[in-house]
Amino acid sequence: MLEESLIADLVTDLPAAIRYERLVVTLQSHFGCQAVALLKLEQTQLRPVAAIGLEREVLGRRFLIEQHPRLQAILQSRQVVHFAPDSDFPDPYDGLVAGMVGTPLPVHDCMGIALYTEGQCWGVLTLDALQAGTFSRLTVLEL
Repeated sequence: MLEESLIADLVTDLPAAIRYERLVVTLQSHFGCQAVALLKLEQTQLRPVAAIGLEREVLGRRFLIEQHPRLQAILQSRQVVHFAPDSDFPDPYDGLVAGMVGTPLPVHDCMGIALYTEGQCWGVLTLDALQAGTFSRLTVLEL
């Protein structure tokens, strides 16, 4: 079902903003997580182009890569990066999860993947679940 939804959107003539929004909504629903963000790489920063489960203001932010170890780790890998719930790396979305504005994220599950097109890094996709253990080894493989 996930592949069918994603492929249907790829072959449908849609503006990029709508395609990105549909992507994050589909992934949030499929993986049962609270937040999904798609961030485009622009030199030394990542710019959110679509997000669900995060405050709307996230779309106006820029995340300097050097200031966010989780985003650095994702960009440095060609595989899905799954952060253990007790990871020492701060979460770039602390205080930005919908319904938890200004509150540091509790122990949770987080994973992300760098996205490439024609051999060039386009950006990253991140998924956050507030319940530790949401993302299993199988979930990581599926992403």
